[in-house]
Amino acid sequence: MFDAHLHLQDCRFNKVLDEVVQQAVRAGIDGVCTCGTAPSDWEATALVSRLSIPFTVVPAFGTHPWYVRSLPPDWLEKLEGYLSDYPDAAVGEIGLDGIRDDLPFKEQEEIFVSQLRLAVRLGRSVVLHGARAWSRLTDALRPFADALPGFVAHGFGGSAEQLDRYLDLGGYVSVAGSVCNPRATKVRAVAVRVPADRLLVETDSPDLFPLGGTPVALDVQGKPLNQPANLAHILREVASLRHVWPEELIVITRANATRIFHK
Repeated sequence: MFDAHLHLQDCRFNKVLDEVVQQAVRAGIDGVCTCGTAPSDWEATALVSRLSIPFTVVPAFGTHPWYVRSLPPDWLEKLEGYLSDYPDAAVGEIGLDGIRDDLPFKEQEEIFVSQLRLAVRLGRSVVLHGARAWSRLTDALRPFADALPGFVAHGFGGSAEQLDRYLDLGGYVSVAGSVCNPRATKVRAVAVRVPADRLLVETDSPDLFPLGGTPVALDVQGKPLNQPANLAHILREVASLRHVWPEELIVITRANATRIFHK
């Protein structure tokens, strides 16, 4: 199984990373994409990708829309440096966010587009964040879609119409642990609607703890920390919704991840 989106470099994993890795191996994880979010965690992302971990760790470097106002002047140069140093890395997690109202879309879009241009120039796949902004993200992505080697919308939760517009560009969609919540009707509908050859699964660890999952630890507030081992639980739920065997879905999503991440 390939976990298409998580954050192994997150400091909340520092004391439990060995256990996270061991449980992931026992669960059948053979690859992950660990996504950076800002210049402040790119070195940690690089470091965790170099560790002797018994499964493939694909790094991604990028600026999440939440952090567009805290970038140093040379952030884009630094991003290109990391991507040059890690030729198998993706660009991510990048995109647009409609949850926070203190971040004007114009500012977000400037940073997003500059990273899309870099991804096209370097020939890298892209990992996208579009919470409550999928239509706007699709519009911004459209001029670059044909030139990108691949792009995946992580944790897609938009409408059927938004999904179809995004899929028309040729994108992939990664389904996260919210699919395990029976009340998450949009996400569950997405899990069924995405064509098999565009479907991925993810945990977004240490966040998005899935209903019925197993926490690796509790955070300082007592909330459960998600872990890649929970991908098996998420995948079984998606398989049930699509009326296929989990083993079949493992093969399909692993093949899709190989096309996106070349691993």
